[in-house]
Amino acid sequence: MLANAEEIQRLNARVNETAKVRDRSPEDHRNWQLACETFHSRYDALAFPGGYAGALERIVAGEPEAIEAALCFLEARPCFFRSGYMFKDILRKTKRPALSGQQAARLAQVVAAYANHRSQSHQAHGA
Repeated sequence: MLANAEEIQRLNARVNETAKVRDRSPEDHRNWQLACETFHSRYDALAFPGGYAGALERIVAGEPEAIEAALCFLEARPCFFRSGYMFKDILRKTKRPALSGQQAARLAQVVAAYANHRSQSHQAHGA
């Protein structure tokens, strides 16, 4: 999961790098287009095991692989383009299905860590 996050960061950086020079020449524009196409074609599969498209539905449906992937995602908290939004959505959806005792304990640890993180963030910003 963390290796996938690094790959998303690398692909996103390539999009940003090529965007800066895309208007210099037709070749630079093609390089930017290719970087965008590569990023978009690989993002879904890299973002979440089994693909992020449909992941939230699989979690809510209680699919064991999706729940395990969700818990791992929440515990690892990978950092990449849009992962913060994904974290919040996955956290919300993982609270819905019936979880085993061990899964519920893992989720409780994530929720506590997230609450602590938010509390510290608010204090740091004077809120």
